[in-house]
Amino acid sequence: MVGMTLHYSDEDMAALQLDVTQIVLHADHTYGKQPWAPRLPEAGKRGLGAEIRILGIDPDAAERRARERGATVLLAARDWPHGWRDVVLEDPDGYTFAVGSALP
Repeated sequence: MVGMTLHYSDEDMAALQLDVTQIVLHADHTYGKQPWAPRLPEAGKRGLGAEIRILGIDPDAAERRARERGATVLLAARDWPHGWRDVVLEDPDGYTFAVGSALP
Protein backbone atom coordinates (compact mmCIF):
# COMPACT_ATOMS: atom_id res chain seq x y z
CA MET A 1 0.00 0.00 0.00
CA VAL A 2 2.89 2.35 0.61
CA GLY A 3 4.72 1.45 -2.62
CA MET A 4 7.48 -0.69 -1.13
CA THR A 5 8.80 -3.70 -3.03
CA LEU A 6 9.96 -7.02 -1.66
CA HIS A 7 13.76 -6.91 -1.75
CA TYR A 8 14.39 -10.30 -0.09
CA SER A 9 12.50 -12.97 1.82
CA ASP A 10 13.02 -16.41 3.32
CA GLU A 11 11.46 -18.37 6.19
CA ASP A 12 13.20 -16.13 8.74
CA MET A 13 12.76 -12.61 7.45
CA ALA A 14 11.58 -10.25 4.72
CA ALA A 15 13.15 -6.99 3.57
CA LEU A 16 10.95 -4.35 1.96
CA GLN A 17 12.51 -1.50 0.04
CA LEU A 18 11.54 1.94 -1.25
CA ASP A 19 14.41 3.77 -2.90
CA VAL A 20 17.23 3.56 -0.32
CA THR A 21 14.94 2.83 2.65
CA GLN A 22 14.55 -0.75 3.88
CA ILE A 23 12.29 -2.23 6.53
CA VAL A 24 13.18 -5.70 7.78
CA LEU A 25 10.56 -7.94 9.38
CA HIS A 26 11.55 -11.07 11.30
CA ALA A 27 9.50 -14.22 11.96
CA ASP A 28 8.69 -15.02 15.58
CA HIS A 29 10.98 -18.05 15.67
CA THR A 30 14.04 -15.87 15.01
CA TYR A 31 13.53 -14.26 18.42
CA GLY A 32 13.68 -17.54 20.36
CA LYS A 33 16.71 -16.47 22.43
CA GLN A 34 15.53 -12.92 23.10
CA PRO A 35 14.11 -11.90 26.49
CA TRP A 36 10.73 -11.01 24.96
CA ALA A 37 10.27 -14.40 23.23
CA PRO A 38 7.82 -15.76 25.88
CA ARG A 39 5.47 -12.84 25.18
CA LEU A 40 5.16 -13.53 21.44
CA PRO A 41 2.18 -15.92 21.69
CA GLU A 42 0.07 -13.47 23.74
CA ALA A 43 -3.46 -13.01 22.44
CA GLY A 44 -4.70 -9.84 20.81
CA LYS A 45 -3.37 -7.49 18.21
CA ARG A 46 0.34 -7.37 18.90
CA GLY A 47 0.86 -4.02 17.25
CA LEU A 48 -1.81 -2.14 19.17
CA GLY A 49 -0.27 1.09 20.42
CA ALA A 50 2.75 0.95 18.11
CA GLU A 51 2.93 3.55 15.36
CA ILE A 52 5.45 3.48 12.55
CA ARG A 53 5.99 6.76 10.68
CA ILE A 54 7.36 6.70 7.16
CA LEU A 55 8.22 9.94 5.37
CA GLY A 56 8.75 10.28 1.64
CA ILE A 57 5.69 8.39 0.39
CA ASP A 58 2.72 10.06 -1.31
CA PRO A 59 -0.04 9.78 1.32
CA ASP A 60 -2.88 10.19 -1.18
CA ALA A 61 -1.56 7.35 -3.35
CA ALA A 62 -1.05 5.16 -0.26
CA GLU A 63 -4.62 5.83 0.87
CA ARG A 64 -5.98 5.02 -2.58
CA ARG A 65 -4.08 1.70 -2.69
CA ALA A 66 -5.22 0.86 0.85
CA ARG A 67 -8.88 1.47 0.02
CA GLU A 68 -8.59 -0.52 -3.24
CA ARG A 69 -7.31 -3.48 -1.20
CA GLY A 70 -9.93 -3.16 1.53
CA ALA A 71 -7.36 -2.21 4.16
CA THR A 72 -8.17 -0.19 7.27
CA VAL A 73 -7.72 3.57 6.86
CA LEU A 74 -7.77 5.05 10.37
CA LEU A 75 -7.36 8.67 9.25
CA ALA A 76 -7.71 9.91 5.68
CA ALA A 77 -4.83 11.88 4.18
CA ARG A 78 -4.71 15.40 5.59
CA ASP A 79 -2.35 18.26 6.33
CA TRP A 80 -1.14 18.62 9.92
CA PRO A 81 0.02 21.79 11.71
CA HIS A 82 3.43 20.19 12.36
CA GLY A 83 4.20 20.30 8.62
CA TRP A 84 3.29 16.83 7.38
CA ARG A 85 0.61 15.49 5.10
CA ASP A 86 -0.07 11.89 5.98
CA VAL A 87 -2.57 9.05 6.03
CA VAL A 88 -2.84 6.66 8.97
CA LEU A 89 -3.30 2.98 8.12
CA GLU A 90 -3.67 -0.13 10.30
CA ASP A 91 -2.35 -3.57 9.37
CA PRO A 92 -4.07 -6.84 10.38
CA ASP A 93 -1.90 -7.12 13.54
CA GLY A 94 -2.91 -3.67 14.75
CA TYR A 95 0.27 -1.82 13.81
CA THR A 96 -0.43 1.76 12.81
CA PHE A 97 1.46 3.30 9.90
CA ALA A 98 1.50 7.09 9.44
CA VAL A 99 2.66 7.47 5.85
CA GLY A 100 3.31 10.81 4.23
CA SER A 101 5.57 13.63 3.25
CA ALA A 102 6.62 17.05 4.44
CA LEU A 103 4.47 19.95 3.29
CA PRO A 104 6.13 22.46 0.96
